[in-house]
Amino acid sequence: MKKSKKTVILYIDSDPVYREKARTAFSGAEYECILCETLSEGLQRMIEKRPDVVIVEYELPDGSGEEMYTRVLTDPRFRGYRDIPFIILIENGKVERSHLYSVGFNACLAKPFEVNALVEFVEDVIVSHQLKMEEIYCWETIREAKDFLERVVESSVDAIVTTNTRGVITYCNRAAEEMFGYPFEQLVGKRAGMLLAKGNSELLKISTILRKRRQLQNYKTLALRQNGEKIPINFSVSIMCDSDGRPMGTLSICKQISMNKFSEYEKGESRRISAVLETAVAVNHAVNNPLVPILGNAQFLLQDERIVDEDIRRRLRIIVKNALRIREITQKLANIHYPVTKEYLKGTRMLDIDASA
Repeated sequence: MKKSKKTVILYIDSDPVYREKARTAFSGAEYECILCETLSEGLQRMIEKRPDVVIVEYELPDGSGEEMYTRVLTDPRFRGYRDIPFIILIENGKVERSHLYSVGFNACLAKPFEVNALVEFVEDVIVSHQLKMEEIYCWETIREAKDFLERVVESSVDAIVTTNTRGVITYCNRAAEEMFGYPFEQLVGKRAGMLLAKGNSELLKISTILRKRRQLQNYKTLALRQNGEKIPINFSVSIMCDSDGRPMGTLSICKQISMNKFSEYEKGESRRISAVLETAVAVNHAVNNPLVPILGNAQFLLQDERIVDEDIRRRLRIIVKNALRIREITQKLANIHYPVTKEYLKGTRMLDIDASA
């Protein structure tokens, strides 16, 4: 069976009465109590044993507890000992507690004290210190992760721009400053539409697609630089959510492309959109023509009180329900303004009617 590690207590006090109290208090099998009379002895024993907690009297024959703690904080030999909690023993009225806490002591314990009170006090300090160190470690980990991500973003050759839910820019990296010609301070707080040649109208179109699809990939358009120059870009944008899944803004990654490539894309896209819209209109017309009498006759039969067979009436309601659904789809086809596709089967895409309407 694995033995549990003992809690090592370094107790430094010139008064033999209180050293005996400490010996009694920490005489249990779970403790190892090291007793010292002077500052120099305490420092030496600290290096030898690396205690879990140090309890030191404020006034010692060869210095003070404050001097000892300052030495630990400043002497390179004690670099690995600076996370050890320190408790200072004081006599009420001789030194201000606020000063000792500002120096960095974890706790102050006034003399006289009882044996049982000492044990409880020290245990509380150890637990509090452990929680504090865990919190510090957690924040340091978060800070390191944040610094790493910031370095990655700032090192990116692609422009990165974030906005809030109102389309206001909240962040941009160095590549975005270079691409759009604005310094960081002039971009943050402005509407993202200022970066698009078509302005807020295109921003509204993109927002409509994002509300339905939550992301848009390889979208090509013309951006507008500060000097009025229009540059072709290819960008992908997705919705950012908080820990509860609520949208909190967007993240866009942009890359400049050649004007020739953009012109070819724009021509092909124009032909594709025209073909999709023409097909949608044709489907709308071809489906609606036979759909109108089907829906009308089914509704007429449902109103006929002579049809009492419930199974027939149930089937008629199914016909009406699905006919109405078909009419709804054809209406969306007629309202398509920008076709958006989605994956149907692996390697096959289909028109996303809801996202396109």
